[in-house]
Amino acid sequence: MMNLRGGIIEPTLAAIARKKNCDKVICRKCYARLHPRANNCRKKKCGHSNSLRPKKKIK
Repeated sequence: MMNLRGGIIEPTLAAIARKKNCDKVICRKCYARLHPRANNCRKKKCGHSNSLRPKKKIK
């Protein structure tokens, strides 16, 4: 069995990961992940809804 080892993530790498995964906006109708400055959803199935919320921050 291998032991799982945690560690410290490099700050620059953490910032890149945060931008890629956490700094997003979510459509309330179709749950699409959109860029942070989005005003409308890009998806046709929700009718390009403007009902967006920020993605929940991790603790």
